[in-house]
Amino acid sequence: MRKLGLSIAVLAWLGCTGVAPVPTVDAVDLFLNALQFTPPNPAAVRARCDTGAALAKRRLQALATRTGAASIAEDFRRYDALLNLVNDLSYEMNLVGETSVMAPVRDAARSCGERIGAIVTDINLSRPIYDRLAAIPTTGLDPATGYALGRQLLAYRLAGVNRPAAERAKIARLNKDIIAVGLAFDRNISEDKTTVTLPPDSLEGMPQDFLDAHKPGADGKIHLTTAYPDALPVLTFASRQTTRKTIDAALWNRAYPVNDAVLSRLLAKRQDLAQALGEPDYATLVTKDKMVDSPARVQALLDELNGAAKVAAAHDLDRLLARYRQIEPQASEVQDWDSVYLRTLVKKEQFDVDGAEVRRYFTLDRTRDGIFQLVHDLFGSDIRPWQGAPRWAPGVTAWELFDGKRLVGRFYLDLSPRAGKFSHAAQFGLRTGVAGKRIPVGALICNFPATGPMEHGDVITFLHEFGHLVHFLYSGHQRYATQSMDQLQWDFVEAPSQLLEEWAWNYDTLKGFARNDEGAPIPAALVARMNAARRFGDALSWQRQLGFAAVSLYFHQLPAGLDLTKTYDDAYNRYASIKAPPGTHPYASFGHLTGYSATYYTYLWSKSVALDLFTRFRAEGMRNPATALAYRRAVLEPGASKPAAQLIRDFLGRDASTKAFRDDLQQQISAN
Repeated sequence: MRKLGLSIAVLAWLGCTGVAPVPTVDAVDLFLNALQFTPPNPAAVRARCDTGAALAKRRLQALATRTGAASIAEDFRRYDALLNLVNDLSYEMNLVGETSVMAPVRDAARSCGERIGAIVTDINLSRPIYDRLAAIPTTGLDPATGYALGRQLLAYRLAGVNRPAAERAKIARLNKDIIAVGLAFDRNISEDKTTVTLPPDSLEGMPQDFLDAHKPGADGKIHLTTAYPDALPVLTFASRQTTRKTIDAALWNRAYPVNDAVLSRLLAKRQDLAQALGEPDYATLVTKDKMVDSPARVQALLDELNGAAKVAAAHDLDRLLARYRQIEPQASEVQDWDSVYLRTLVKKEQFDVDGAEVRRYFTLDRTRDGIFQLVHDLFGSDIRPWQGAPRWAPGVTAWELFDGKRLVGRFYLDLSPRAGKFSHAAQFGLRTGVAGKRIPVGALICNFPATGPMEHGDVITFLHEFGHLVHFLYSGHQRYATQSMDQLQWDFVEAPSQLLEEWAWNYDTLKGFARNDEGAPIPAALVARMNAARRFGDALSWQRQLGFAAVSLYFHQLPAGLDLTKTYDDAYNRYASIKAPPGTHPYASFGHLTGYSATYYTYLWSKSVALDLFTRFRAEGMRNPATALAYRRAVLEPGASKPAAQLIRDFLGRDASTKAFRDDLQQQISAN
């Protein structure tokens, strides 16, 4: 997952009237080069916000009032620097709002996010700036600069910059509301304090390390949270169905009912915005600049992939139900709270893969070191401690990534849960790199167990997010900030991260860091069995993703005031063979709805692209450094200097195809 800042393409607000002289580039660079990720109190957040907002408003006013011939060297350069300033300040406040150990500081940062969003949208609806950019001669521009300029002009038009002033004012008000409501939705998820209280004997079947880490409290009860290090092991190993059902219900009811009304407001505001911009619905608006560029094409993609997954999904579901009937002879269907547990049993009994045995070989520190070694082996990257970096909480670590003697970028790892922290897993951009000006800085904010064993699924998630990170760092050396990874067509952006997941199944990679407490490496035979069992249940998992994608699409196509629970269940159950748990409200904690809105299908399309890119690695060797270097240079380093389709052509020598993904889905039945 990529955690978004405030996008120039969808935010709008009018009203900036500052008239002070534009600050020098050095003043703005000085502001951004000061990494203020550890504000001591809300006043420090507000002061930082005031300074950044003032700088941005003065630069905006100076650009909007420029006269004379428009040019890349002056107008686009100034525009790019302005956008870089507000985006990076948004990233900074996003990080503080999701990670600070002090709730008042988090709240102050979120409030600043609203202010910066207002300035971003002021830029986005500035007709004078748009006119300056549109007047830049394009003859003789190099392809990368011409593409960057064209993308920004498209973003302006999609935002409604060419509409009458009264309509722009309405668009501005709606976008301001959307920002505020979206931040409230995210805050309610992060601040959710749902816990589950269980009797001690309810954890039958759990690994000993989990039991050791979850002793009864003073009341004699076990207290679990819905954080992934608590919830997922229970769904995987707890033999008592009532325990799994209880934790499953708690997991899918996070932030409910508080987010029910909040999400309804968010969807209504987005629908109003789409209609104000002349579109029938928000899904149509936000897909216009994507690779899959309309709701109809998204729907066709979902149906195409579901058609490819159906046979294998039905086959796997039959096996799960057959195993369930050994426990409950009268069972007629597999429920959500049973699916992971039953899959674990089948893999153990029929594929000889015991999840409790597998997790013994993975810990957070060893996995981190193994991933560092992998990116060295593939891309030539050397990762070293970042001395003197400001850290916002105990356990946060800081690193630098080098290519030989060249510093490519810096990053933080904040990997384990704590109260009030972002509750999912994502890569956060913190500073956008610009060639000769600024080194990119990013962070991984995740929720893995700090000590003891971790699931192989956590290893896959870690690799996924690290794929985003290396993409962000390597792409941060373009001439303009608007050529960085964050300006790519968004339905491509998950592809590099999903590609890196493949190495979580590669024995030559795992043997370097997957070791048990005695220091013995993971056996090759076990990894072979893991790979044999890998495809079991995969089609069901992808149908689940199809369900989530349908939810995000339908929520943004249907009229305001829809019944959220019914719409969610109808959309999800259209694709998922294992139905949405009755009595739950998963949409209330569906955090992707704020950043991805109608485009959660991105994960499916990007997976298709990732498997397509992987065909070359499969042919030439997963650990072939020449292939990896070609990939780095063709796909990662260019960032958004080219259309995503061209990046794919540059690496594969042909256009993208869904064939590899469809084949993968259809062949899963033969692997099982």
